[in-house]
Formats: sequence, structure tokens, C-alpha cells
Amino acid sequence: MEDPFARLPKRDGVLSQGEINARKDRGATTLRVILVSGPGHSGKTTLVKNVIASLAGRGLRIAGILAKGLWENGLRSGFDLVDLSNGRRTPLARRRPHPHPEHRMMFDFFDSGFQAGAEALSFRKCRQTDIVVVDEVGRLEAGGRGWAPCLEALLTLNGPLLILVARLDCLARIRERFGLHDTPAIDVRDTLAGDRLCAAVEGRLHG
Repeated sequence: MEDPFARLPKRDGVLSQGEINARKDRGATTLRVILVSGPGHSGKTTLVKNVIASLAGRGLRIAGILAKGLWENGLRSGFDLVDLSNGRRTPLARRRPHPHPEHRMMFDFFDSGFQAGAEALSFRKCRQTDIVVVDEVGRLEAGGRGWAPCLEALLTLNGPLLILVARLDCLARIRERFGLHDTPAIDVRDTLAGDRLCAAVEGRLHG
């Protein structure tokens, strides 16, 4: 199976200070970003899903993606992508027997899943929303691939609150690449993580 991520252009290095300053001048400061982090299989997606569900019925416009994990015989067998704007679910990745020769991940990615994610995270679809979720941001994005091109565009938006779900082992690199040095991260292992995320969302939506 061809890896759709392999066809994406890879940007070298991190955002320049000029790009970071220009983005801040447009209003897309770290006050509009919330990081949710934790180790693999620690419940990051579930936490964000539950908080988003608690906001339902309030008229908030929510967009973005969740990566719903699949299990088989106690082993992570793959991921489906959920478009939060319409609930549509598309297969994103399935487990392979050996690490991928290029990105070294244990999954093959479906082109249809990538295209669905790119559409869900498109500038056009997200610019008029209140909240945009990107789940998850990890090794590929730290290297300028995966959802990185979409995220770089979203970070120029003035309006939406961005909730980024980041793997703990990639958090420092994610901060560096996207200029999120001062953005606090909510650790999913914190027993009050749900309350902290709700409070952070409320504060940034009304701050």
C-alpha cells in the first residue's frame, strides 16, 4: 500500500521568528491554542471527545478531526478519522506487520483518510468556526509532514480556538516547530485534566 504522507512536501527546519511574529501580529497568539498531551494510549482522544461532547447544544461551531483508535486482541489495529463538523468517519490507518520503511510507524495510511482529514482541516472549512481540533500531532508533524501543512495554515487564523492533541514524546519538538513555546499543555494523566481542559476552553473562548 502506498503511503499518502510520503507524497506530501516536507518543509525543513522550524517556523522562522519572522513567521512567528507575523502570525502573532494577525492575532493567532498562543492564547488561541490549547495543547493536550500524554503518552500513547493514555486517553488523549477520549478526553477531548468528552469535552467536545459537553459543549454540544451551545451553538458552538466545531470542526477538525479526531483519530479514533481501533483494537483487536488487545493490540492497536488502526485508526479511523472522525470529521467533527459532520461526524463522518473514514478509515485512516491499519496496522502493518513491520515498521514502515520510511516513517518507521507501524501503520499503513489510506489516501481516502488523508484526503478526508485535509478537507476537515481546510482553511475554508475552519475559518468560520469556534473550535478546531487536530488529533493527533506527533512525529510526522514535528518533521513537517502529516497534518503540518494544514496546521501551519490554521495557526494564521484569528478566530477559532485550536485544541492540539500531541504525543508527549513529541511535545517539545511540536512546540519548537510551530512556535508554541509559551502554550501550556494539559496532561491527560492529571486526575483533573477534564476540568482543566473545560476551564481552558471557556477562558479562551470568552477571554
